[in-house]
Amino acid sequence: MTVASISEAVVGRDAELAAIREFFEARLDRPRALFLEGEAGIGKTTLLAAAEEEARLRRWQVLGCRPAAAEAQLAFAALTDAFAEVLDSDLTTLPEPQRAALLGAVRRVGTEVDRLALSMGVLNLLRGLARGGHVALFVDDAQWLDEPSAHAFSFALRRLALEPVAVITSHREGESLPLAFGEAARAVEHSRLPVRALSLGAIARIVRAQLSVSFSRPVLLRIYDAAGGNPFFALELARAAAEAAERGDVLTIPESLRELVRSRLAALPDETRAALLVVAALGQPQSSVVAAVVASWEEAVAPAVDAGVLELVSGRVRFTHPLLGSAVYADAPEHRRRSVHRTLADVVDEAEQRGWHLALATERPNERVAAKVANAAVAAAARGAPETAAELAEQARRLTPPSRLNLRAGRALDAALYAWSAGDARRSEAMLLELIESLPPSPTRAAARQLLVKIVDDVGETLAQLDLALEDAAGAQSAEASVLNLRARQRMWGGDFAGAIADAQAAATHAAGAGSAVELAVALGREAHARLFAGEPVPHELLERAVSLERSLDERIPVGESPTRIRGVCALWDDDLETAWSLLASVDRDAQARSESWRAIVLNTLAEVELRRGRTAEALRAEEEATEIAEYWGVVHAEAAVLATAALVRGTVGDVDEARRAAERALELMRPVGYDVIVRSAERALGFLQLSLGDVAAVHAVLEPLITRSGLGQPTAEAAAADEIEALLGMDRLVDAEALLRAFAAQADRTRRPRASAAVARSAALVAAARDDLDDALGHADHAVELASASEPIERGRALLVLGVVRRRAKQRRAAREALESAVALFDALPAPLWAQRARAELERIGGRRGSAGALTPSERRVADLVLAGKTNREIAAELFVTVHTVEKTLTRAYAKLGVRSRTELAHRLADLEAMPAKR
Repeated sequence: MTVASISEAVVGRDAELAAIREFFEARLDRPRALFLEGEAGIGKTTLLAAAEEEARLRRWQVLGCRPAAAEAQLAFAALTDAFAEVLDSDLTTLPEPQRAALLGAVRRVGTEVDRLALSMGVLNLLRGLARGGHVALFVDDAQWLDEPSAHAFSFALRRLALEPVAVITSHREGESLPLAFGEAARAVEHSRLPVRALSLGAIARIVRAQLSVSFSRPVLLRIYDAAGGNPFFALELARAAAEAAERGDVLTIPESLRELVRSRLAALPDETRAALLVVAALGQPQSSVVAAVVASWEEAVAPAVDAGVLELVSGRVRFTHPLLGSAVYADAPEHRRRSVHRTLADVVDEAEQRGWHLALATERPNERVAAKVANAAVAAAARGAPETAAELAEQARRLTPPSRLNLRAGRALDAALYAWSAGDARRSEAMLLELIESLPPSPTRAAARQLLVKIVDDVGETLAQLDLALEDAAGAQSAEASVLNLRARQRMWGGDFAGAIADAQAAATHAAGAGSAVELAVALGREAHARLFAGEPVPHELLERAVSLERSLDERIPVGESPTRIRGVCALWDDDLETAWSLLASVDRDAQARSESWRAIVLNTLAEVELRRGRTAEALRAEEEATEIAEYWGVVHAEAAVLATAALVRGTVGDVDEARRAAERALELMRPVGYDVIVRSAERALGFLQLSLGDVAAVHAVLEPLITRSGLGQPTAEAAAADEIEALLGMDRLVDAEALLRAFAAQADRTRRPRASAAVARSAALVAAARDDLDDALGHADHAVELASASEPIERGRALLVLGVVRRRAKQRRAAREALESAVALFDALPAPLWAQRARAELERIGGRRGSAGALTPSERRVADLVLAGKTNREIAAELFVTVHTVEKTLTRAYAKLGVRSRTELAHRLADLEAMPAKR
């Protein structure tokens, strides 16, 4: 059983949903309670709805009430909600006084309600319902329960003993439940489920889904920080941000939220509100800084602390919710804010903070201030805060006198670079276009064109810009090397690998002439990458030279240009998965520490590494995080690259609709703009999905053009060759399959990559079987299993599947069963359900005696045994090193095979099967 449609729409609450499942999975032989606690707008009601659906899926009797503040004084309002639907059918079992009291309370029948009879009626009604099965009572916003209803519920709860009744409530943190109800609910076995702030990624998905808008990362961060991870607040702020963007204004707090906080602030004394502005301008200041600015600061802030507006934690002063600080700052007049920043600039210690306060305190150009602010931007970038660096660099440009043209241009370029790194590609693009228009030919204009190329999503347009950049950089060898390096990358994206190699070699020559070790390291890495994609074996010596040079540098090479990252990519295609993972995980940690948006591409490659290692949960996590970053980065080709890999990952784990959507969206984005490498990746993923589904005509329609266009030397085409051979055989095109196999074998012999060699042997087995040469097919199939690395479960599973098929055709039934059952076990463990289904279909074709426990696979039996041991799904997942979702899917399959619907039925069924004598 799983939380179904509602929970599928719940974003970012996997842990909370798992806790709800565990609550319902636990044995209910006496009353139990679950309390959801959190601030207003945090998502308690959404989770309560998911819990209610879980109860209904389990065929529990559901009673629910949703008190509101306006109903707190309305007697029996909650009782009316909870019992309105069951009174007609269940009142007849109650004594007349209890029935009359309930009707009087719920339907206002009669005049005076006998409170004792009413409470006894509620108790006996719950007991009667519980005799028919489990009962769940849901109370949303329980802090607003009317007292008469609360008294009746608490009377019943204190007297229920062995009845299977669960109480699930939500209430606002910091607000009390009605005394009697709270005491009664806590007297039974209970657990608390705190509902905390959502992650940035979850907030981004909610905003996109509900408002159909996307924001750059810096804007999204501002929304997130102001909302404190609260989805309701975030949606209100996002609406205001979208409206402000249409008007060309900056983000302000919408009136709907200001009203929520004004009541908290209105009663505070003037001196306290003045102190609050200082705290708001600082963020989370140390008390020593506040003391340096605010006289008698402890007395000044005491009313705010007492009112729950401020809190003092470990020597820091902070608002209890970020929205309070944002409102204080937004409501202050401009001149007051400037005055506070001017004062703070004199007392803060860090150069970055001082630069920020100086910038916000200064109206007119001032080079002395501009220089300090520019230095603060550099410091912010160095500590991994590109969003802050972009704001500071833009302030530095604003404060630079117009007469200092070169300084202004350099600072404008810095601001654009930091904005791009922070994920605000559209803002960066606008800055760059303005800068390019204003500059004469120069290395600075060449650098601006290069950065623009990283944002623009048309290969032809980028190459044209780089030709112009090369003219701008003429005579400056280091700048020329930089342009050529980037042009090599763009030629690679477009599939021109020979051109990319030539540009990388030219870049190396210019870099050596200029003495630029950075550009030389980048050039060597680019050449190695291009040679791999041109179909050559991995140039290890070239890569080692590039990485060694990078490691010797004092200056850090950005992630996108890093030879270490490229070496990790090459290791993936060279089937050295452990090296690939080690290198890319290291690069990812560095990118994460610096908040670089290029991390999306690193995570994208890591997702494929993890998928091939059989770590599908880790692959999904990497893919989801890469998707989040790419979506708010605003670079379309990065988003498409992530979509292509997402299609491969999702197709493997059986998420067919999402896999197809991702692949088709990537193709839709990239085919018109010439990013051929990404197009090939998406086509390969789509072909694999179609093969997983058994649609060989659809496989051929996608992969035949890919292989024809690319040639098998290109790694993506090489990876797709075995799938196309299988499709051709499925279409009875043996001659074409044999021809492709010969070309594939020659390419695999040239590169000597283990995965390709195993795929060649697997394909050769299928081709031989199609010729009815079963002896030859058996030899190739055995060889394929030998070559298929145990570290790549999906490849080994496919080899075992082919071996089982060939053995079955050769009448080796027992050996075929062994191979196919091993394949099923591998596919189930991943999970790769579409391939597991294919292997099971082959097992069905063998016939004969099946396993004793209802044909459970080894993985299903392991999970079933742990269920019998009394473990929860979360405990099983931890013991087997899989996700809770995998455990749930495995149990669902086991239930279906055994014809059971619960853990209790599972135990009985397995016991019956174990007791049955084996048939002879």
